[in-house]
Amino acid sequence: MQWSDSDLRFVIETVVTRRQDHDRLVELLRDKPDLVAPMLDDPRLVDRLLREKDVLVRISPRLLFTVLLRRLRHDLEAHGLVYERDAGHPIPVFAGSQARALLDQPGVFEYFVDLLCSFVRTHSGTLYWRERGLWRKRRFSDLNLDDMVAVCHLVAPEWRPRIYKRIGDIALFLTGVFPDHVSQLLQGVRRRLSQGRTLADYEREGRYFYRLAARQSGTPWSSTVLQQLAEQFTLAREILTTLSERYLKPLREQYFSIPSG
Repeated sequence: MQWSDSDLRFVIETVVTRRQDHDRLVELLRDKPDLVAPMLDDPRLVDRLLREKDVLVRISPRLLFTVLLRRLRHDLEAHGLVYERDAGHPIPVFAGSQARALLDQPGVFEYFVDLLCSFVRTHSGTLYWRERGLWRKRRFSDLNLDDMVAVCHLVAPEWRPRIYKRIGDIALFLTGVFPDHVSQLLQGVRRRLSQGRTLADYEREGRYFYRLAARQSGTPWSSTVLQQLAEQFTLAREILTTLSERYLKPLREQYFSIPSG
């Protein structure tokens, strides 16, 4: 994984405290991600990210989520706990070793990073189509599960695999990073995203659409990873919930925008 100069400088300033030639070190490490990777496990990076809010404007979301997920992977090995949300409260579950094993599967860690980055900036637009001699239109948001399901029926077949994957990602992201938001939806608050779904509904649809995406051929993502997420959706959700509870809560409003009703 290649890093920008600003990302490298942040890592070097935080970890390599006995040297002052940071620009020189950036040049040396620019094309050597294998040398940078061990530095990303330094706990001082997480401490600084959570303590100094202004550093978030200096680094990329990819570096932020990579550092936090690497820290979480260490936590899972050390403590063996993940969190489940129940009635708005985090409940510890002794599934840390299984969660660590899932994160260590080829491509899964990178998929989680990409998923989180994809929700930093969401998109909306309008689709127009002709039906029974009349022009129709529909507004959509790629954070809205109902919208994406509807779009599946309106786009050409070659575009559907991407939307299948996005629907799975929405279900996983909302129930993992914003489980409290899902609870509010069920209570009739903030109904713009998806009305009336229970957590089990989100899981069922997430599994279903990940399986659909995994069956597509010639796509740029790993069908093996998507199939693993379909089969272990609950565990994947608990990984994101644990990440959110431990590290993302103070940062969520800065990085993710969830529209209110």
